[in-house]
Amino acid sequence: MTLELTPRDEEEKRLRQTLEQVSRQLKKEMLLLGDRRDDVVGIRQEFWDDVRMNFSDSNEVGETWRSIMQQAELLAERERSHKVASEAVERLTKQFDSPYFARIDFTEKGEQTDVIYIGRASLVGEDGLTFWVYDWRAPISSLFYDHEPGPASFAIPDGELSGDLMLKRQFVIRGGQMKHMFDTSETVGDEILQAVLSEGSDTAMKSIVATIQKEQNRIIRDEKHRMLVVQGSAGSGKTSAALQRIAYLLYRYRDTLKPNQIILFSPNPVFKGYVSRVLPDLGEANMRQMTFRELIEARLGHRFEVEDLFSQTEVLAAEEGTTEGAAREQAVRYKGSEHYFATIENYLKRLEREGIRFRPLRYRNMMIVSSEQMLEQFYEVRASDDFGERAARLRRWLLDQLKQWVDTQMNEAWLEEAAEVADQEVIQRAFVDVRRGGGFHDEAFDDEEHMNTKIRRQVAEDAIAPLVRAVRTYRFIDVVAVYQELFQSRSLFTACAPDGKLPCGWDWMALRAEVTLERKKIDHEDATPLMYMMEALEGFRLVEGDIQQVFVDEAQDYSPFQATYLRRRYPRARMTVLGDFNQAIYLQSQDSGGFDGWIRLMAPEHTAVWRLTTSYRSTLQIVQYTKGILAPEDAEGVTPFARMGEEPYVEACSNEATLGQRIAEAITKLETRGYGTIGVITKTAQESGIATELLKQQLSEEVSLTHVTGVSAQLPKGVSVLPSYLAKGIEFDAVLVWDASADRYGEEKDRKLLYTVCTRALHVLHVYYTGLPSPWLPMKS
Repeated sequence: MTLELTPRDEEEKRLRQTLEQVSRQLKKEMLLLGDRRDDVVGIRQEFWDDVRMNFSDSNEVGETWRSIMQQAELLAERERSHKVASEAVERLTKQFDSPYFARIDFTEKGEQTDVIYIGRASLVGEDGLTFWVYDWRAPISSLFYDHEPGPASFAIPDGELSGDLMLKRQFVIRGGQMKHMFDTSETVGDEILQAVLSEGSDTAMKSIVATIQKEQNRIIRDEKHRMLVVQGSAGSGKTSAALQRIAYLLYRYRDTLKPNQIILFSPNPVFKGYVSRVLPDLGEANMRQMTFRELIEARLGHRFEVEDLFSQTEVLAAEEGTTEGAAREQAVRYKGSEHYFATIENYLKRLEREGIRFRPLRYRNMMIVSSEQMLEQFYEVRASDDFGERAARLRRWLLDQLKQWVDTQMNEAWLEEAAEVADQEVIQRAFVDVRRGGGFHDEAFDDEEHMNTKIRRQVAEDAIAPLVRAVRTYRFIDVVAVYQELFQSRSLFTACAPDGKLPCGWDWMALRAEVTLERKKIDHEDATPLMYMMEALEGFRLVEGDIQQVFVDEAQDYSPFQATYLRRRYPRARMTVLGDFNQAIYLQSQDSGGFDGWIRLMAPEHTAVWRLTTSYRSTLQIVQYTKGILAPEDAEGVTPFARMGEEPYVEACSNEATLGQRIAEAITKLETRGYGTIGVITKTAQESGIATELLKQQLSEEVSLTHVTGVSAQLPKGVSVLPSYLAKGIEFDAVLVWDASADRYGEEKDRKLLYTVCTRALHVLHVYYTGLPSPWLPMKS
């Protein structure tokens, strides 16, 4: 009598069969990889031995060239094969650990039931026909994320395919062993989600393909809209969904979309490192990733000293409560506004008729082209020509003028003197030029004169080379002077303002612009407007039209001005922006009115707005506590996932030394309990430096303590001490808040900052303060 197999036994058997498939394919790919590696090494070592070298005449040179190219093509082909085999080995190795995470049984109307296993990557049998595992991005896999058992359908290229979802089963497989198996009637079962969320944090973000929720799946697979705006509460999986969306798009459009055509704007360098592992874990190359600061530096950093957002935040914190600080806050809020953007746009329209400033081209005390001549050239063309056409035309004219000027200087005394002391490199170049022209042979009688002429011309061209470079990069337009003019004339500003009014604090802004810009220093609030004006006056020549997808994380931190700038810089791209206005911690965006600035960038029919309200990151107790920090109307949009944990701990400390001692004691206990990532989060960078020194004095040398700064690229294991703004988007097993006092977080604008800090915790939240607690902290009665 044979015993009937249980569902668990059947799944164990099927898992063993799948692992056998993986093992056989892995052995093949390993052998192929070894062969390809040997081929590549051999061809590289013997490259020149196999090339026939002969330069005796033009025919032999051509044959030599063909021989080199043949070897190069052979090497390139072997290197490509080696790369393919290497990627296959990496994929199969991961599949041997966990080949799939779900099974669905789907019956199309009138057809047999298909049993579908879903994993991070597809696995096709050695016959090339049998699908052992389907990629989670395949159209049929969406049934797992979007439906519970019963009537179901999924999108196909020709429309929609309907049927019945008969079974939905989830697995946790680690090291080729089945740890858990659940049948579920939910989109993704709570048991699996609880198990995954209860795991410890890591120094890099993980893939969430096994736990994607229905609302996240809509975002990941949206192909209809050009603008996706995702408002999600802290820990709702916004960033994870965005990264899975990138992986999905690379899979869906693999023939037309490459990783370097996708760009992700990250909030800081630490976050860049934190998310860098997700796409490689899914078998895809990383997209381009940068911060908005890096964009500013690339455009302005070589000419100006540009303040970054973090430095601005530190300055504002240091000047809080002063007259100067209040005036600067007003300027920061205004210069990120849509009112200011409209003012700049109106100013640019006026500049089409008059007012552009140009830098004259001079060499020593000699005027080559004056500003007046440039003005005449620029404005003599028809008004219908845009800035780009005019600037390009003026650029060509200036380059021609520089060439003509060199011609006029050939017999001048200064050039004769400079040519006499020309360095050896200039002389050598002149000799080569004359020799190529047929000089230095028996019939030549004027070679020396040719040499002298060549040397003089070379010296003259080298002398004005900086001017040529400046003209080629459009630096003949004095953008700073044009920008300053807006703050040097009240009548000009009011004429350009959409409401005909000066903003509050205009006089202070005008004085500040004069002082900073004259010193070649750019305040952060001036950087984007100045960059936008520079781009506009040059005709947006540096727009990146090859970028097809732009992702902006922590989008609530971007001002409306910055949002519009990004749209202009990537004119052909679809955009996905993600954020949480409960975490809007920077002044430049706090008056922006939510995501309206982003939503208005594209037509309504091309725009979708999604909300993610469930917070999965933290325990129910932490989510309930942090909701109490927010204003009631803001807290309404936050729903905790029912994962239980310990209550947040709040403690008063008599002074800073006691604060350091108590946090050091907590770190020791938390490490004993096995928490791998612990974040000590201060308000400012200055505080994080002080906290680091105090904790080093208290903790043993065995404790791994790292002071995370704005230049850090990776989040370390152990204890990280960092300022609030570098913690954005990152999570820790335990968070210890350094001095959540009324002195540090007492203003209304600090409420969301404190909320952001506390919501970094997965399992444990401790809040410490000196003096009086922040009025935003929920206190037990």
